Amino acid sequence: MKGNTKVLLLVFSVLCFGLLIYATTRTESLYLNQWLGHVGGNSLKDFLQNLFSLISIPSWMIYSLPDALWMLALILVVMMIWDFKLNRRSIPWIAGAFCAGILFEVGQSFHLIRGTFDFIDLISISIGALIPVFFTLLNMRLCKLK
Repeated sequence: MKGNTKVLLLVFSVLCFGLLIYATTRTESLYLNQWLGHVGGNSLKDFLQNLFSLISIPSWMIYSLPDALWMLALILVVMMIWDFKLNRRSIPWIAGAFCAGILFEVGQSFHLIRGTFDFIDLISISIGALIPVFFTLLNMRLCKLK
């Protein structure tokens, strides 16, 4: 259970960082920014946006990093459910989560889902999914060597 608490804390932190990126760098048309305006008033939203307006942030961090962070969090949760074991029972769930993220982005290209398709987002989603899988494989290999 202690390990799961650390994973959930990491998932929460990753999601909060993604939300911070949205809140500080994106337009008013996003539901999150509209919600922040209603909940905290425009002063909270303006404060967050002014906080980062002086910093030059690369566009891939603004538009693609949140996708990688959402996928990282999703894959971490799925892998936590399967006790970070990669086997024939867990891999379909991990692959399904990955495919859902990819299909979400592809759905934007066909205008089935609101948003803008970007090939860099597909790469970011893939990297976000591969990071926890890579570290799990590395951990499994290191445990085998002991």
